[in-house]
Amino acid sequence: MDGKKMIITIGREFGSGGHEIGEKVARLLNIRFYDKNLIELAADRSGLDAESVAPSDERAPGLFASGYAPTLSDQLFYAQSDLIRSLAETESFVIVGRCANSVLYGVADTLNVFIYAPLHDRIERVMNRYLIENEERARKEISRVDKIRRNYYQYYTEYRWGSQNGHDILINSSMLGIDETAQLIAMLAKKKLGG
Repeated sequence: MDGKKMIITIGREFGSGGHEIGEKVARLLNIRFYDKNLIELAADRSGLDAESVAPSDERAPGLFASGYAPTLSDQLFYAQSDLIRSLAETESFVIVGRCANSVLYGVADTLNVFIYAPLHDRIERVMNRYLIENEERARKEISRVDKIRRNYYQYYTEYRWGSQNGHDILINSSMLGIDETAQLIAMLAKKKLGG
């Protein structure tokens, strides 16, 4: 990569395959991958207890949170954001979630992607991946998780979750499938970022 960094941020709908696609993109580009592993790294770096803050990962503070004291969600978001910015100064990586596209706003070496898929494909994927036998339960779980992600994203950023604002590209993962979507993102990253 000639010393040039390559950072790919991935936002995703639940059941669209965003995590798996992110892992594959990182392997294709031979760069690091961050998702839930960022919780422990950020907690260690900031002195937070990873076990205590983990339930707050990618969650907006509750309705009755004090405006005067940072919540666990706030503390984890700020710790992760500081870590993401620090990593962006030194290495190439793929990161899933964590409002990374907004956190890294203005960083030149980034490709910001949002992955979505039709609901029927997401239902099938969630049923298979999480062994949910009932289609309605899978639909409700998708709705629940997407609502949590949307609230988190819209609480900590100025963008609307899933919109083109703040993203270079929105990709329907059902069009090409997981492997080819990962290959497309890796190709776009090389083209945009010169890797």
